Amino acid sequence: MIVTWLGHAQLFINAAGKTLLLDPWFAEPVFGGAWFRYPPPPYPTSSTLPPPSFLLLSHIHPDHSGPGTLAQLSRDTPTLAMPFPSGALARRLKRAAYTDVRWLAPWETKELAPGLAVTFVPHDRGWEVSSIVVEADGVRLYHGNDNPLSVEAYREIVKRLGPIDIAFLPYAGASSYPTGFGGDPATMKERCEKKKKEGLQRFEEGIVGLEPEEAVPFASSWALLEEGEIEKNFVDRPTAAEALAASMLVAHDHGTHLLHLEPGDQWSPDTGGINKGLTAGWSNDVESVRRYAAQEKDRVTKAIAAARRPSRAVPAATLDSAVRAYFADMIAAARPTLGALEMNAGFQAENAGAWSLRFAPGEEPKLESKLRGDEDETLTLPAGELWAIVTGPANWEDVWYGYRLHVRKREGAGYYRAFWEMLLNFDDEQTSERLAARFPLPIE
Repeated sequence: MIVTWLGHAQLFINAAGKTLLLDPWFAEPVFGGAWFRYPPPPYPTSSTLPPPSFLLLSHIHPDHSGPGTLAQLSRDTPTLAMPFPSGALARRLKRAAYTDVRWLAPWETKELAPGLAVTFVPHDRGWEVSSIVVEADGVRLYHGNDNPLSVEAYREIVKRLGPIDIAFLPYAGASSYPTGFGGDPATMKERCEKKKKEGLQRFEEGIVGLEPEEAVPFASSWALLEEGEIEKNFVDRPTAAEALAASMLVAHDHGTHLLHLEPGDQWSPDTGGINKGLTAGWSNDVESVRRYAAQEKDRVTKAIAAARRPSRAVPAATLDSAVRAYFADMIAAARPTLGALEMNAGFQAENAGAWSLRFAPGEEPKLESKLRGDEDETLTLPAGELWAIVTGPANWEDVWYGYRLHVRKREGAGYYRAFWEMLLNFDDEQTSERLAARFPLPIE
C-alpha cells in the first residue's frame, strides 16, 4: 500500500493493483466563499491525478464531496458511501449524474478487489458522517475525516475489524465559535484556547481508542483568505505541530508512533513517511496566510464573488413569510430533539427584519416577527445570505463553518446544543427549493 496525502482529508491510495481516492476537495472556495485550501501546493485535479478505480466519500460537506469537485471526476467512477437518513448525499450524486454508486451499510465490509476491502464506520452520536477503513496488502488504514468518535467507539473499531496500522485523525474543529461570538479580548482568548484544547483532545482520543502503530494529524488544510478574516486563522484551532507536541506522552503510553506529513507526502509500510517538500515556505501562521492571500488576491476576490450570492432587495413581507415557512419546516424536522430545550433565540437580517423563536419544555415553539429583547442568543447575518439559506443552495453550515455568522449572547446564557444541532443538521435543500418557487424575486 502506498498512501499519498493530498491535503485536508484527501487520500490517494495505491493498493492491491487498484487506486482509491478518499474525500477529494478540488473546487474552492467552500462554505459561502470562505475556505480555501492551504498550504498552497499541491492542487490536485482530475487532470493531475490518475483516474481512481474507486471514489470513497465520508459525508456531504463540500470540502469532502462538493459538487464542483464531483464535476471534475468521471461520472462512471465506482463511488462508495454510507447511506444517511436525509438522503442529501444521494441527491448530490444523482444531480452530478454519477452512474455507479454503491451504498454500504454501517460496518458493512465490502471487498472491492482480491485483497482490497473497505468498511464505513458510523458516528457514535448520530451525525451524518462516517469514517473509512481500508484494508489491503496486509495494512489496515483508518481515515477519520470529520468523524471524531468517543474512546469507546474507537475501541469498537479495533474489536470489529482488528488492529490499525496507520490512522489519519482529525485534530481541529471548525466553526465560527468563538470568533463569531461577541466578548471582550480576555473572554475571546479564553474561548479560543478552550476550543484548541478540544481539538487536541480529539487527536488524543483517537490514539487512546485505536492504539494505531502510526498516527497522522490531518483534515485541517484550509484557511480564510478574505480581507478582514485572515486574523482568525489558527487563533482557535491548533496546528498539526501543536497536535503532535501535545500528544507525545499519550502516544508513547499507547505504543503509537507520531508521523508529521505535509500535503503531497507519501507513506507506505516499507518506507514510512516520505517528505516531498511541496509545501516548503508556507507555515501554519497568520503571517504566512496573509502572504498567500496577497499573492492570490485577484483569484480570491473573483472566487468569493462567484460563490457568495449578492444581496438583493427583498420586500420585508416576502422575507418574513419565507423565513416563517422555513423555520416551520425546520422545527417539524427537529421536534424529537427539542423536547427539553428551554431558550429564547433571536434571528436578525441586517436592516431587513428580525424574528424571535422561543422554546419551552412541553410547549410548541413560538415564532414572532420581532426581537423581544430577552433572547439568550441572537444570530445576525446579511439579508442576502439569509435569503440564500431560506430559498437557495446555502445552508446554516455555510455561514457557521464559513465564519459569516455573528452571535450576541445574553450574559450568563449557556450553550444550547439542541438548538445548534437543529440549525446545522437540518437538511434544508428540498425546503429551499419549494420556497424559491413560492417566493420568486423579479430578475434584476
